[in-house]
Amino acid sequence: MQIHIFGKGFNYSQDGPGNRLVYHLSGCNLRCPWCSNPEGLFGTGRAVEDEAMIREILSARPMFFDGGGVTFTGGECSLQTDALLHVIDTVRAEGVNVAIESNATTDDFLRLAPACDVVIADYKHADAGRFREVCGGELSAVEAHLSQLTRSKFVHIRIPLIHNFNDGEQDAAGFVRFLSGLLTDAFDVELLSYHEYGKEKWEKCGQTYRVQDGYVSEERMRALRDALIAAGVRVVHT
Repeated sequence: MQIHIFGKGFNYSQDGPGNRLVYHLSGCNLRCPWCSNPEGLFGTGRAVEDEAMIREILSARPMFFDGGGVTFTGGECSLQTDALLHVIDTVRAEGVNVAIESNATTDDFLRLAPACDVVIADYKHADAGRFREVCGGELSAVEAHLSQLTRSKFVHIRIPLIHNFNDGEQDAAGFVRFLSGLLTDAFDVELLSYHEYGKEKWEKCGQTYRVQDGYVSEERMRALRDALIAAGVRVVHT
């Protein structure tokens, strides 16, 4: 089977623990206007045979120090679940730590995540209408998937904060309401501040970068962090 990717490289601690070989898989079902990897949205990339990817991962094992391994991100990696599961099962059997980064919207997320050692999932908004309007996703799917998965597996949940999208007081209340209501403590939360790392990439892809004034104040970051902690949610920084 083939897996379509648009990038790969090593990164330390930002895509799971330790030093990791990170594959960026092509394709995404969302259209977040701040996306830092728009190459995954607009059809760029190449096909890699799954067996060739397995060989590459296993040959990189000396580089997986400090608890490292391989991470599959995107785009949205769960769009290629069938091919990925073969790779994941094979390299894990050889002792490789496997992580995924996902938007948690697809049903295949619940097929892919249990096969991995580390699961990183976005929770971008607590308002269904706003999430659908801006990103094109269904919040009910995200919340159902996170609620189900955290009953059996630890999940690192990330909230990317963008001014005028999800950094208001009502947004904070929504985040606290859902996260504090999960029926398990098998998760932690990280707040990610908006950045413009993808802006030039959008232009190179021939697309218009539409986010204006996206930076979030430290005051609003701190307010959400404090509210989550007060509600008993574990907040971390990687």
